[in-house]
Amino acid sequence: MSSREDLERLRQQALLLEKSIDDIEYEVESAIQTHQGSGQMIAYLRERHEAQLGLMYDLGKVAARIEPMEERVREAEERGVERLATDKWQEHLAPEDHLDWFKESLGEHPPQRDENDIPEQRMLDDMEREAPEDHLDWLSDRC
Repeated sequence: MSSREDLERLRQQALLLEKSIDDIEYEVESAIQTHQGSGQMIAYLRERHEAQLGLMYDLGKVAARIEPMEERVREAEERGVERLATDKWQEHLAPEDHLDWFKESLGEHPPQRDENDIPEQRMLDDMEREAPEDHLDWLSDRC
């Protein structure tokens, strides 16, 4: 069952409870008019009042469930609208080059070798000329 269906069912339940409460209120008013001063009327009024309080309690519980559900439905609808708006907005954007400022800076000022880079480069060249070390030489001795 979808959230919309649940929400509609809860709203219908709330309307039925409100109608029942109003019906009891009407019954109490008519009983007061017809049975003035009777002992039976007091018992009847107590019973109807208790029923009315129970229905009001149920109505409060239903109303408490309706509010968060309405909020979730509204947020879901807003997310859909926002997603469509974002997608539409992104379709019209050109692909952006985030490094354009860096490329411009490199074009104007190409990198140059520093005095400190020369010994480092010499060390790298020496390392490339040397024969690679055999780190598994211990394995050949054991076999």
